[in-house]
Amino acid sequence: MFTSGQYRVLRAISTMGNISRTQLVDITGLSKATVSTLTRELLDRNILSERELVFGQGRPAILLGLNAVSACFAGVSLQSDPGQILLTDLHGEILVQMDLPRISDPDLCVDQIAKAIDDLLEQAGDRAGPLGGIGIAIPGFVARDRRMCLRSTALGWRNVDIVTPLKDRMKVPVFAENDANALVQGEHLFGILRDCPDFSMIIVGDGGIGCAHIVDGKLHRGFHGGAGEISHTTVFWPDGREPERPCSCGKRGCLDTVSSLQAIRSMAHQHGLPGSPEELEMLARDGHADALRILHTAGGAMGLAVAQLVQLFDPSQVVVLLDEPFREGVFGAVLRQTMETNVMPRPDWETTLTLRETRRTDWATGAAGIATRQFLFSE
Repeated sequence: MFTSGQYRVLRAISTMGNISRTQLVDITGLSKATVSTLTRELLDRNILSERELVFGQGRPAILLGLNAVSACFAGVSLQSDPGQILLTDLHGEILVQMDLPRISDPDLCVDQIAKAIDDLLEQAGDRAGPLGGIGIAIPGFVARDRRMCLRSTALGWRNVDIVTPLKDRMKVPVFAENDANALVQGEHLFGILRDCPDFSMIIVGDGGIGCAHIVDGKLHRGFHGGAGEISHTTVFWPDGREPERPCSCGKRGCLDTVSSLQAIRSMAHQHGLPGSPEELEMLARDGHADALRILHTAGGAMGLAVAQLVQLFDPSQVVVLLDEPFREGVFGAVLRQTMETNVMPRPDWETTLTLRETRRTDWATGAAGIATRQFLFSE
């Protein structure tokens, strides 16, 4: 798609935003003549556009930025039922979106996705550039080649190639990714952490607990593509206790059996309590012993897992995506306190822990970001 030099220019502009040719020389290490040639080629291809003039000492500088309508990207999330599909521009802005019933049959799923993309392109009209690629966020294990879904319990898939038939039909690059990996890549490309080279993200949602890492500016996949499976780390307590509920993976003591929304709801129902985060946190705030115990157990286990993650990866930031009641209530407070208590004291530096909400569109936007990232960076 682009030359190596053009990719260097696109990476710099995507990371820094609108910048001048002089700044590109400093950032990329390329010569003025090379930057001038590369930017002219990208302007001719309509990938870049000239923006405002910046006045300073000497001649005014013309800033260059990505041309948002030079291409669009489809993002598909199969993380929930119904799933979601949307189109974004080159800046990650959502152009159009729709719900997508989650179908387990791979052939029918491909057919449904292809038809939905055609419909969205028609709806977007002139607001969307040519389709540059498709990303699919799958709840499960995806191979390093971003083609094969090795296993998805939610979809009932094992060794399913969802990418090749969709690529053959749509005639554009297609990439599949684990849903947490898709979300963290979308955050790194489009979000407030776009200039952060090392961070981890944990998602506490209805589908379980997901986790992904950006290391040295790139997604850390692990040898088999399974890095980030924090939900199946074994949680032991300082007094020797271990969670007793069996996990879907066959083990006992997994974080998912204690701190996931499903586990919290199950523990609440066992004590005759409502399972919603709002009601549980309200009961805990009023001093209800069982509600307090459930939230302390769940938040404490998550805090221990975050502390272990910090010790192993040393990220500059850890972002935990939670429902608002948990962020502001007992769960969030215990999570933070447990993490801080169990991280080795380091007087000269620390990891920032942020508790944030997740929006339903984040998964599909992240999936679109996979295709956008490949388009811009070839990675």
